[in-house]
Amino acid sequence: MNTLPPLYIFVVCLFIGAANAADPNPMLESPACIDSYRQTSPAVRELSSSLRNKLFKSFYEKAKKHTHTFKVTTRDNVDTELREKIWHCYLVALGPTFSFNTYKQTEPEINIDDMSNINQKSKVCLFMEKYIRLVRKTDKIREPEKKRIITRLLLPYYAHILRQFKSAHETNPFRITEDEPQQGGLAHRSAEEQVKKLRHLKMEDLRKLMNEVATGESFINTRNQVFEDEVKELEKTFMEILVSVFPSNYANMEEFLLKAGYSKEDIPDLIDRTVGRNSKTDFLYKGKTPF
Repeated sequence: MNTLPPLYIFVVCLFIGAANAADPNPMLESPACIDSYRQTSPAVRELSSSLRNKLFKSFYEKAKKHTHTFKVTTRDNVDTELREKIWHCYLVALGPTFSFNTYKQTEPEINIDDMSNINQKSKVCLFMEKYIRLVRKTDKIREPEKKRIITRLLLPYYAHILRQFKSAHETNPFRITEDEPQQGGLAHRSAEEQVKKLRHLKMEDLRKLMNEVATGESFINTRNQVFEDEVKELEKTFMEILVSVFPSNYANMEEFLLKAGYSKEDIPDLIDRTVGRNSKTDFLYKGKTPF
């Protein structure tokens, strides 16, 4: 068997030992908290079943098809058409964002676009922006219920997706640069053990493993960039929504920004790069709710 270049050996060792940290998934309140939304359709129940059984690729495929069944929603029919759509938003928000390993390990027999989960979550955020606007304008829904729909359902779902995207950046274990810190003794011994195992692999198996390494590097690099771009778009829209829903109320805005994964120290820079300072956002720079 030919001797492998040291860099390739080290990369494959990292590949074998790589582990992805689980993204925390805080509980979201379901639409059932509103009496008129307790009944669910067969389509929603099917989506929920796929998610509950961790059939994530099937879930995102069905979610994509589900969006095509929606009727046009206006301020005149939002009271009757919104229930199923909010359930759809809730379930897509709950769904995970794939890491490289979870994408490979989830229903490996199903081949879907590896951006499918990102695309569905982004679409849901666009939907929710529209739904919030329609709910606020309609006279078909009473004010107390409007507040519940927006503050207990739509805004938390949007914040959750933004938080998922912010925390989805995956460290790429397949790329080694000269800037990487040297590993300690324990890690070095572990790598040596992996090298010994690699030397016993057949060339065919080794080529297969190296192909997976190349695929993994491309997958992670591409998705990291997509998440970075998506966060820029979503956070700007989210800030605009919050300014509109909570005019002059910094405390309420801060509550949802914290849910979206920003710290109190992050908020000033976030304001500057999204909505900026004007007559509608001046209260944000004061950092308090006027009496």
